[in-house]
Amino acid sequence: MSPRMTGTERMEPRGESVIAHAPWWRRGLRNGVVLGVLALVAVLLLNRQDLPGLGRVLHDLPAGLAIAVAVHVPQIWFTGLAWRTLVPGPRPSRTTFALLRWYREAANALLPAGTLVGQAAAARLLARRGVPGEMAGATATVDLTIETVSQLLFTLAGVAVLAATGGALLGAAAGGLALAAAGAVGLVLLQRRLPLGLLERGTRRFGHRLPWLRPEALAQFQAAVLRLHAAPHTLHAALWLHLVAWVLGSLEVMGLLALLGTPISFAEALAVESLAQALRNIGFLLPGAAAVQEGAFVAAGALVGVPPGPALAAALVRRTREVCFGLAGLLAWQREERRAPAVTGGEV
Repeated sequence: MSPRMTGTERMEPRGESVIAHAPWWRRGLRNGVVLGVLALVAVLLLNRQDLPGLGRVLHDLPAGLAIAVAVHVPQIWFTGLAWRTLVPGPRPSRTTFALLRWYREAANALLPAGTLVGQAAAARLLARRGVPGEMAGATATVDLTIETVSQLLFTLAGVAVLAATGGALLGAAAGGLALAAAGAVGLVLLQRRLPLGLLERGTRRFGHRLPWLRPEALAQFQAAVLRLHAAPHTLHAALWLHLVAWVLGSLEVMGLLALLGTPISFAEALAVESLAQALRNIGFLLPGAAAVQEGAFVAAGALVGVPPGPALAAALVRRTREVCFGLAGLLAWQREERRAPAVTGGEV
């Protein structure tokens, strides 16, 4: 009989990491370059009949990136804190969770179905730091669920602002709210009623190909998830931290549009950001919701009277920031994967 495996070993089998040697990060680098080129082409097409306008976009790009970075770094920090709040007992440092969150976002921005890939990789790296494997996966999953619920509340606030100002296309805004609500409800129900029997049969069937995936690990994972669900104060704390991160995104929108000569109020920026993020979920399988994100930003901007030109320019500045952050994040993630596993615990 094989010896009992620890949580870290359950997440990471013996031998070298599958993720570390997968071609995903190289694909992400390629996608980052492609998205960057597409962003440049879009700027050129947007201003092909307006050379002064093109000059202004390029002139304001460094300042726009500075605004985007100044807002996004605290967003990563707050979302990392939200995840850390969920981990019971000794846990790695706040900086560690911010880095793991950065890796998740890099995957989401540059890899197909990056949310799932980044989620699995970040949970695995967390297990390396002494958090039991099933708890690392459970906290990552519950954190994603809380983020979705917080986005639902954020979208609801945006719809309320739009309704209060008598904005047009309120039906489209309600559609974005419905998408966020469906995602949140689906995640919660799946976690609480995981089809263990079906999943265990599947793992047994493919066990010869994936020997590290054990059927009993699924039951341990769901038990860890339900344990987290039974701590409402912790869930509420994580929810508020995610809401702060969402609201910070409104400041980014407000600053970028002001820089581009189309100032809007904070309430209008909140409506644009909340609805654009909700509509962006349609393209979750694409790297960074390519093209969907820009279209969502333009559509949400139209609800509060932002012309398509400035809205698309602001969306492209955000895309540039995502590509720069994503490329750096993928390289840092790959470097982390190649390091020897180091198990550390305790508060830092």
